[in-house]
Amino acid sequence: MELPVLIQWVIPIAGIAAVLFAGYLARDVLRRDTGTDAMRDVAGTIYEGAVAFIRRQYTTIGLLAVVGAVVIGIVISIFEAEGIAETDVFGVELGWRTGVAFLVGAVCSMASGIIGMFISVRSNVRTASAARRSLVEAVQVAMRGGAVSGFLVVALSLLGVWGIFVAFGGLENPAQAPFLIVGFGFGASFVALFAQLGGGIYTKAADVGADLVGKVEAGIPEDDPRNAAVVADLVGDNVGDCAGRGADLFESTAAENIGAMILGVGAFFIATTLGWPNPEAWIFFPLVIRGFGLLATIIALFFVRGREDEDPMKMLNRGYWVTTILSVAGLALVTYVMMQTGPQQVGALGIPTWIWMFFAGVVGLATSVVFVYITQYYTAGGWRPVKEIAEASRTGRQPPAV
Repeated sequence: MELPVLIQWVIPIAGIAAVLFAGYLARDVLRRDTGTDAMRDVAGTIYEGAVAFIRRQYTTIGLLAVVGAVVIGIVISIFEAEGIAETDVFGVELGWRTGVAFLVGAVCSMASGIIGMFISVRSNVRTASAARRSLVEAVQVAMRGGAVSGFLVVALSLLGVWGIFVAFGGLENPAQAPFLIVGFGFGASFVALFAQLGGGIYTKAADVGADLVGKVEAGIPEDDPRNAAVVADLVGDNVGDCAGRGADLFESTAAENIGAMILGVGAFFIATTLGWPNPEAWIFFPLVIRGFGLLATIIALFFVRGREDEDPMKMLNRGYWVTTILSVAGLALVTYVMMQTGPQQVGALGIPTWIWMFFAGVVGLATSVVFVYITQYYTAGGWRPVKEIAEASRTGRQPPAV
């Protein structure tokens, strides 16, 4: 088996490894101390509200998804009766495959959101309990609790796209399969729309209610558990910012994967026409890159540690830099192996094509690093903008323009 074909197996390996690692993180978080009886009482109320909301929301979304899949299948069966240029699958066959892909995308999106929210709700009280003993432990519990959702979102998206791709004949006919898995992205988008809408409205309504009724009318301090709206606000944070945001990220990841694969089909046809070896590498390339990113993140999570007197952001930045460095190494390997599929190895300025692809990826990684530090500069307490606003608030002066 040639190396460009062999490296494609990193897709299922990385996806399964990420799911198993998410299970390990969930087990590690759930075995932690849950604090005092009062902490458990408040956490239990939040958990009860979050589960009730998510059960009602996803039951409705699930029923609508089934109806949507049937409608999509019927519409495509009728209007795509003559097929499309890139595939010889059309009519009823194209309709039911798209409907099935739609349902799989919806189910994977719901699963990642539900499991991620469940662990996040449970990790909150454990993070608070850990903070009473150790700053480092609190950071690790919080990071690992949130990482469960992050890993599941990316892993289930990767495995879902790859699984549908293979099931619909992607290994035998790579050019037509991406057009058959577009439904997967539609299903993910469908869930993200309702999850973000419902969770976002719940979150904002509860937040405003807690502020107006609690702080303004009743004079209760912010985030006081005696205010029922505060509990509802914390429930909303979980169903909106965990399940809803997870569904949104799932949809974005799936759409990026499928869109990049469809673009790769164009390169596949060119490579096939010119007789280049392993032309399917252009279609699998985005999934392989995503797989290496998952593996890099798994390794980097073990570097989120430090001293008790260390700034927590430095711990998080350390893990982020490990991810970035390993991703650069993985990007170099994948572009070198998969982007040398023929005599087009030398591109503009006499530089090999794979190097141009590698530098394009490095630019994307560098941009993300820049935005991380710009965000920290304007929002972290150790930098000038936040310090000046805090000082102005304390003294009553107008803060300077940033």
